[in-house]
Amino acid sequence: MKVILMQKVEGLGEPGQQAEVADGYARNFLLPKRLAVPATPGHVRSLAQLTAQSKNREDRTKREASAMAEQLATVQVTLRRRASEEGAPSPSESPVLPSADATHAAGRPARLFGSVTAQDISQALAAQGLSVDKKQILLAEPIKTLGAHRVPLRLHAEVETDLAVTVEREA
Repeated sequence: MKVILMQKVEGLGEPGQQAEVADGYARNFLLPKRLAVPATPGHVRSLAQLTAQSKNREDRTKREASAMAEQLATVQVTLRRRASEEGAPSPSESPVLPSADATHAAGRPARLFGSVTAQDISQALAAQGLSVDKKQILLAEPIKTLGAHRVPLRLHAEVETDLAVTVEREA
């Protein structure tokens, strides 16, 4: 049976493509889940209109993501968290014998009690009136130190930007 795919189907194709599939696969899986429609002459004629609509929709979302990226380039997110004293060694790093010279830890940024996650950043942006989903924030691992950090964002498959996040000590 010939079908026109309405959504991406792994191993079969992308939306708008025509595919030849087994009758049972089409009747029992693709058609009931609205993943495809039969390739009738009427559906084939309307295929061009559907692809034009999806292209327009994709272009609009890309433009919106680009505008959001420009807006986020000027935004500064500041989060306040409790943190250890600067330069203090963590319990796992403490020396066995106390030393009079405690400068071995100097210069190391203070560690947070907890961490800053993508959810925290998303909520901080929402408080500033910007809607960014936590899934769009590409943190490899949560932020665990005080200071300034650059956090990558993927707003669209083709639009990426960095966000300036500053983590300060809570008073």
